[in-house]
Amino acid sequence: MARPRKEQQIEIEKAAIAATIDLLATSAAEDISLARIAKEIGCSAPALYTHFASKNALLKAVHDAGFVKMLDQKLATAARHRTDPIARLWEGGLAYLQFAFENPNLYRLMFDPPPEAGLSGSPFERDAGARCLGVLVQAVRTCQAAGYLPAAEAGKTAFLLWSTVHGAAMLTLLDRAPVQPGEDPRDAAISAVDTLMRFLISTGSQTDPAAKA
Repeated sequence: MARPRKEQQIEIEKAAIAATIDLLATSAAEDISLARIAKEIGCSAPALYTHFASKNALLKAVHDAGFVKMLDQKLATAARHRTDPIARLWEGGLAYLQFAFENPNLYRLMFDPPPEAGLSGSPFERDAGARCLGVLVQAVRTCQAAGYLPAAEAGKTAFLLWSTVHGAAMLTLLDRAPVQPGEDPRDAAISAVDTLMRFLISTGSQTDPAAKA
């Protein structure tokens, strides 16, 4: 059998990643096999193995694709609120929660990959994850330029914000959010973002008016 053309190989790779993300909507990463993916995209298992020598390789690619998807969302949010640094940071936090709630198994793979995936679990060691953090750091710096938390170190502040929102997302996905009977647990996570941002706003814009003169 002739080897697939390069264009066909690229399509198989993209299709496999997309199919895995789709399957993660209803299945955990541990329950998805290469054979299942091959069947989903309509190719033979050997053809799929030319791109992903193992399930670990596929999970790594999907892990990275998840961060690319998150990065695109972050950049879109930043673009919509480029003139309002507080709204940029606030809406970014809410969009982050929405991403986690709409893609729970993909989100778990990104931040808590199964041991057999061969990933360390650090979201910042690979390019897309590092860029996501970079967008957040820049959003913090934009707030600082407007006079909020000027003495804080931007990187550490960004990590504080990320860890708070991530913690709220994960606790909600694990059904550990402290809620009253009948209350949507996602509301507790949203409240955490709102409270965090109100605290930041309470510091007030500390820009010296004389410095603007």
